[in-house]
Amino acid sequence: MTSKIVSPITTHANRAYSHRTGWGRMWAKCLDADLAFADDWSQADVAYFEHGMEFNPKSKGVNVFLKEKDSWDKLAEKANRFVSFSGDIYSLDVECPDYGARLKSRVKPHSSDAFKALDFDRITEVCRSAKTLKQSDLDRSGLVLGDSHSLSAWRPDYYLSRNDGKTLNGALKEGFSTWIGEFATEGRLPGLRTYFGNIDVRHHLCRIATTRDEQAAATKDLVRRYFEALQQAQNEWGIENIEVVKLLPIENESRKLPKTGYHKGQSFWGSWQERTDVKNLFNECIDRACELVGFTAIEWPEHFTNESGELDFAYMERPQSVHISPEHYLWEAV
Repeated sequence: MTSKIVSPITTHANRAYSHRTGWGRMWAKCLDADLAFADDWSQADVAYFEHGMEFNPKSKGVNVFLKEKDSWDKLAEKANRFVSFSGDIYSLDVECPDYGARLKSRVKPHSSDAFKALDFDRITEVCRSAKTLKQSDLDRSGLVLGDSHSLSAWRPDYYLSRNDGKTLNGALKEGFSTWIGEFATEGRLPGLRTYFGNIDVRHHLCRIATTRDEQAAATKDLVRRYFEALQQAQNEWGIENIEVVKLLPIENESRKLPKTGYHKGQSFWGSWQERTDVKNLFNECIDRACELVGFTAIEWPEHFTNESGELDFAYMERPQSVHISPEHYLWEAV
């Protein structure tokens, strides 16, 4: 039986350094399936629709640039795979969107004949037949919980709850139980690995606290609250094993980032040295707290740090991103 992880409208990038494909790679590992990349998936026995890390369920169209006739024809070729498919379809993470309606909304007078001729109703019918499959539907022994960086620190025997843009401070305000409850069985969760804090260092701790003493005090207080929340979760959910992932080194300030990674118009707040000092203190506090309460601190490889003490660009997603490249995740993604 052939099982394919499919990006139904766009295509998963077949590049080892693409963080955006990392989510599809994670699901492929969970389901023992292959990523289809650009291959025709219409003859597979099972298709798992992975809609993209930046998928917007509120959108009414498809995020594809269409101008020349060739671009319309290529999209029509992909869309016809829905029509030809007769196997089982699962929509990963979210209820399957109505790609028939979304594609139909893009029809223009200048669309190619092949695109205008698509059987949009049949595509809608196929989408409605899809079953929804979420991480919490799997059988796993623990949970990795964090922001967008958590994908790089996933464990294949754990669920993954990736919450893009979520700061540690924000997660603490909401409480870890906000997420844990979905994955617990009969009120218990055997293991928990958390990975928060990189965003707090990049955008907040050195912006809100302007002196070194204030930054140090704010960092210590944030980690104190972090471990109080972890101990509370441990007691509430009967967690036997807790792991805390330490923060990455700070990359050189010349790194260009997409605007989606900006906060208040800037790609970072605080100098490289200020943020490095905060990161180092944050990690030192994690080490001490883990030793004190019996948790495990998870380290990043030493070779990620170059001779200047920076996160080496060689281990980051290309060409621009704050994330680790999938070929260097803590799990075997590539």
